[in-house]
Amino acid sequence: MKKSLLDHIGNTPLIEIKKLNPNPNVKIFAKLEYFNPGGSIKDRAAMYMIDDGEKAGKLTHKKIVLEATSGNTGIGLALVCSIKGYKMLFAMSESASIERQKILKARGSEILLTPGHLGTDGAIEEVYRLAREYPDTYFMTDQYNNEANWKAHYYGTAEEIWAQTNGTVSMIIATMGTTGTIMGLSRRFKEYNPDIKIIGVEPYLGHKIQGLKNMKEAYCPGLYNKKYLDEKINIEDENAFEMTRRLAKEEGIFVGMSSGAAMFIAAKQAEQLDSGVIVTIFPDSGERYLSTTLFTEKTKAEIKIQNTLTRNKEPFHPIIPGKVSVYSCGPTAHARMNPGECRRIVFSDILCRYLEYRGYSVNQIMNITDVDDKTILGSEKEGLSLSEFTEKNIETFKKDLALLNIKQASKYPKTSEHIDAMVSLAEKLFEKGFAYEKLHSLYFNISKFQEYGKLSGIDLNKIKSGLTIDLDEYEKDNPKDFTLLKRSKLSELKRGIYTKTKWGNVRASWHIQCVAMSMQYLGETFDIHTSARKLIFPHNENEIAIAKAVTGKPLAKYWMHCDSVLIPDENQNITLDDLIQKGYSAKTIRYWLLSTHYSKSMTFSLDRIESSQNALERINTCIKRLKSIKTTASNFSELNQLIYDIKQGFILSMDDDLNISGALASTFKSIKTINALITKQKLSCNDADKLIDCFKSIDSVLNVFSFEEEISDNKTLELIKQRNKARANKNWELADKIKDELTLLGIKIHDKKTSE
Repeated sequence: MKKSLLDHIGNTPLIEIKKLNPNPNVKIFAKLEYFNPGGSIKDRAAMYMIDDGEKAGKLTHKKIVLEATSGNTGIGLALVCSIKGYKMLFAMSESASIERQKILKARGSEILLTPGHLGTDGAIEEVYRLAREYPDTYFMTDQYNNEANWKAHYYGTAEEIWAQTNGTVSMIIATMGTTGTIMGLSRRFKEYNPDIKIIGVEPYLGHKIQGLKNMKEAYCPGLYNKKYLDEKINIEDENAFEMTRRLAKEEGIFVGMSSGAAMFIAAKQAEQLDSGVIVTIFPDSGERYLSTTLFTEKTKAEIKIQNTLTRNKEPFHPIIPGKVSVYSCGPTAHARMNPGECRRIVFSDILCRYLEYRGYSVNQIMNITDVDDKTILGSEKEGLSLSEFTEKNIETFKKDLALLNIKQASKYPKTSEHIDAMVSLAEKLFEKGFAYEKLHSLYFNISKFQEYGKLSGIDLNKIKSGLTIDLDEYEKDNPKDFTLLKRSKLSELKRGIYTKTKWGNVRASWHIQCVAMSMQYLGETFDIHTSARKLIFPHNENEIAIAKAVTGKPLAKYWMHCDSVLIPDENQNITLDDLIQKGYSAKTIRYWLLSTHYSKSMTFSLDRIESSQNALERINTCIKRLKSIKTTASNFSELNQLIYDIKQGFILSMDDDLNISGALASTFKSIKTINALITKQKLSCNDADKLIDCFKSIDSVLNVFSFEEEISDNKTLELIKQRNKARANKNWELADKIKDELTLLGIKIHDKKTSE
């Protein structure tokens, strides 16, 4: 008969993992340590350390048991000490979960919280100080150096697993904290069978997996000896967290973060085996992490964006988890885009690409304004029909999108194709009393909408007449009101540019156009509306008023605004073609446009574009150097950590309101490190491929790096041949056309000056 709760420590079940096992020819078993009395594998070590202190005569009831812990070891010690009647003091980081702190206090422990940014190291330092200064007061179990820690698993955990698998185990996988578990298991299993593979799972430096430790993040446990590991594999935080959630949902096993880390690696190892039995340790239960974000519905990493509507940087939470709806103000089809418009398009592209990079499904709608004052006037001047004029400019818009490597939006709705929806929206406003008709035009009555000015912060009492509307000369009840449907002019009537309504022949204003199209494709409320800062007032303000007046709901949850590109010479009309003709690649121009944070203005100058070209060349040169590596021998053991740092540096910056400056600074820091490694010949061709894949991952957002092989395909070679012939014949128009085609293929052309 077992006389005490302590007699029940150990003998935990071994459960087969079935749904999450990717290979039916391999068996994966999990050792469920949360079936221990205190709820974790630390109960074993705690009992061994207390028993060892008693046997050595170092622990008496006059002393207080002292330990630095992230929570689980402390809980195990609290269990043992409460039964044996010892007082306890545990130091732990204030970032440890609330549940673990409460469990300790419930068992009578005193807790000394140390600064969260110091992690467990801060707790260790404080415990060592107390033990030094008050040796007669405290007995320090010192889990990081106490051999009783690993012996608990040598004599206990390992023997149980061997018996439970009938000696058929071929691989052991355990996560690394104090490393007592993996050190004890390895010693015992290698005695059973030297061919059993022992794998330690280690988080990367800078990780957020509670209870685990990277062996280089400050104080390395004295217990740790790498010779006892056959392999050490690093785990990314999100992989561990997602697997933890999947264990609960698909296997019904409710465990902590480190268990998810162990399971993820076990599944990866199973994929590579033909057969075998893998045993992985699940060290504690999931109840201890309920106060963290681990088991919340939100599974995506938290991205923060500056919301113009609230004037705050806010965590991004889409209306539908995992899916993002974005409406972006597109171009007016009257002329080629200028640098400011190009920048706005690149900004919305970076936003959508990054959201997809972080795992969201993005539905982006970008309107094209093809019926307004500018398009009507432009078509009249050129003697073209409105549709001929706008289609010509829409084609150049599409060409510019291709040049700038813009990912295609879900739809590009045109004003001319959605007039009925706009009239219907106007009718609803009229019926609700928010609109009135005067002289065959329909106006929005601002005085009826009390929230007007919330986005821009405009004071209605200080609005000057004419500022809320695009300088139309129409009679209104209040000069501050804005137009919804404009009465068509005689010249427009003559050309058939109008829509017949009960108020007369009209055309829709710009403001109602955007509302009608965004609501048609994204619903009454969508996630993000992107626009230019100069459009906040009156355009975006008017959009909000129209939508809220009709539906009673906000048009968009988040509003993001890109600032302008300042052109020193206001009379200078610059297009993408102009810059490409000057010898700049489309990728260089894109890099220049995205290299300044979207919320800040930037100034156009060729010197700045030249600097962007040089910066981009530094990255591309590094990529070329990586591609040139041929050696198969690697002398760099920290490759995985470097790749993790590159990705995390990019993600941490971009998560912070698309902080592109920080993201690029982190990338260039990595480039410097990689160049040094290449020079010292520490990288193999396999290492180089992994680093290139890492840069390709980042470039799925930036889309500016060059990964092209040497020109070898027949199409490219033929185009170059044709262009050289055109230049020889002084057919400059054809040569420029072919150059544009090559640019779209990512081929940069440098022409030498020729004598006439």
